[in-house]
Amino acid sequence: MKPFAKLSIEKREDVSPIGRIIAIIIALIAAMLISAILIQLANASPLEAFANLFKGAFGNKRAILETLVKSTPLILTGLATVIAFQGKIWSIGQEGQFFLGAIGGYWAYRIFEGLPALILVPIIIVAGIITGGVGGMIAGLLKAYFNVDVIISTVMGNYIIDYLLSFLLSGVGPWREPGSYYQQTAPISGNAYYPILFENSRLHIGFLIAILCSMLVYLILNHTPFGFQLRAFGSNPQAAKFKGININKIIILTMFISGALAGLAGAGELFGVQYRLRPDLSPGYGYTGIIVAMVAGLNPIGVIPAAILFGAIINGSAQMRIATGVPTALTSAIQAIVLLSLLSAQVFTRFRVRRAERVD
Repeated sequence: MKPFAKLSIEKREDVSPIGRIIAIIIALIAAMLISAILIQLANASPLEAFANLFKGAFGNKRAILETLVKSTPLILTGLATVIAFQGKIWSIGQEGQFFLGAIGGYWAYRIFEGLPALILVPIIIVAGIITGGVGGMIAGLLKAYFNVDVIISTVMGNYIIDYLLSFLLSGVGPWREPGSYYQQTAPISGNAYYPILFENSRLHIGFLIAILCSMLVYLILNHTPFGFQLRAFGSNPQAAKFKGININKIIILTMFISGALAGLAGAGELFGVQYRLRPDLSPGYGYTGIIVAMVAGLNPIGVIPAAILFGAIINGSAQMRIATGVPTALTSAIQAIVLLSLLSAQVFTRFRVRRAERVD
C-alpha cells in the first residue's frame, strides 16, 4: 500500500518580530479586501470609506487624541490578558472585572464624594484596582484550591457581575438616578473627574497610567522572581512545582493582578470619559483586550501599538459611517473582520502545519 501524508499542527518554537509584523500586515490587507467587498455591496465606495476611516482616526489632532481615548482601556485590558496568559491561565473575565472596577470606583465616590479631587481621584483609582483584583482573585482561589477551570469561573463571573450591575441600576436598586427612565446613575460631580491632559479633548490621565502599567508589567514579567516563576509555571506546571514554586500563590496573585488591571480600566472609563455608570459603559473592551494581547504576542510593550490600532478602528468607524452612510451593522462587521483576521494571523505565526509520512 502506498504511503500517505498525515497533517499535524505544531507550535513554533521561535517567531521573529519581523515575522509577526508581516503576518499582521497580511491580515490587515485581507481584512481590507473582505471589507471592501461588503462596502461595495452596500452601494458605497470602498476607497471613500477607508479614507474616512483613516480621517476619523488620525485626520487631525482631535481625532488622534480621541483614538488614544479609545485605546486607553484596551491597553489595560490587554495587559490584564498578557499577565494571565503568560502563565497559561486562560482568564476570560476581563469584561466583568472592567465593570467591577467601575462599580468599586463608584462605590468609593459615593462614600467620599465631598473630598477634593486631589484626594478623591486616587481613592477612586485604588478602589477600582482592589475591586477588579478581588474579582480576579476569586477565580484564582477557585482554581488553586478547587481546581475549577478558569475559563468557566471567569465567564460565569462576567454574568454575575452583569446581574449585579443591573440590580444596582434597576428601579429598586440603590444607585439609579431618581426619576430617570434609563438604567444609569446620576452624573458624577466634577471633583471626581480624571484630570484631562489636553484642553478641549477627552484624553485623561488614565492614558499615562496605562502606559506606566505597560512598562511595569514588562518589568514584573522579565525582571522579578514572580515573573520568572509565572513563566516557569506557564511552560511546565509540574516542573515548576518540583522546583519548589508555590503554584497556588502564583495562580492567585496572577489573577489578582490581571483583575486589578481590568478594574483600573473600568474606573478610568467611568471617571475619565463617561461620567455615569451605565450597562453600556464598555462596548466590549474586556473581550477586545484579549485580541489586543494576542496581536501583541503577549508582549506588554507591544500591547500599546496593538491597542492604538484597535482604538483607531473603533474611532474611525464612526466617521466612516457618517460620511458614507454605511449601516451601523456593517461598521460593526468590519471591526469583527479585522479582529478575526488579526487573530488568524496570530494562530499562523504561533503554529504551523506539518506533513508527516505514514507508511503501512
